[in-house]
Amino acid sequence: MNTPKIDLKELKKFKEENFKERLEFISQYAEWQKKNSNNKWSTEQKEIIE
Repeated sequence: MNTPKIDLKELKKFKEENFKERLEFISQYAEWQKKNSNNKWSTEQKEIIE
């Protein structure tokens, strides 16, 4: 059985970029929540969950 070759450096770079993107998204979302009323963002959360 042949196993696929995995470039660990490329995988590490992808993981780091993914982490940075997640932190950026969280920061942007937190800022959006601060700028909008609780009613607005909780309504949108409810739509996502359902």
